[in-house]
Amino acid sequence: MVITDRNDLDDQLFAPFAMCSDLLRQTPVQAQSREDLRNALNRACGGIIFTTIQKFSPAAGEDVFPLLTDHRNVMVIADEAHRSQYGFKARLDRTTGEIDYGFAKHLRDAVPNASFIGFTATPIEHDDINTPAVFGDYIDIYDISHAVEDGATVPIYYESRLARIELPEDE
Repeated sequence: MVITDRNDLDDQLFAPFAMCSDLLRQTPVQAQSREDLRNALNRACGGIIFTTIQKFSPAAGEDVFPLLTDHRNVMVIADEAHRSQYGFKARLDRTTGEIDYGFAKHLRDAVPNASFIGFTATPIEHDDINTPAVFGDYIDIYDISHAVEDGATVPIYYESRLARIELPEDE
């Protein structure tokens, strides 16, 4: 299952996979709803499923996202993993008194036995938002120096400049 955080990115990633159906020996699907996800995940032969993380938000009146499948052969690939794969801890809305969780918890409630891989060019490492803590150690790092070596980008140069500022002593 390939998860993105925007419809346009979902379409952008789905298109090349769909064009390679012969090579993949299966036709990838784009899940349009929670029911589509459940049906796609419970197929006997598996498959490649594209969807957005927003589909893992509980429906009105639900506190917990329902189980979609407990299969162990589900692989979740989260693109832009630094943006939407957090929120395991409860957050209290002080105005309504409601408790809320982020998409990461709901996704794992839906597919609790899945394996997860996160793709990002911007890993975040803070106390409450930590990409390696969610996905594990880095499998590979493709940094700017590699991109320059491969010709994928031009070199980036930084020239430090200090602005001379003079303030009156009394201020």
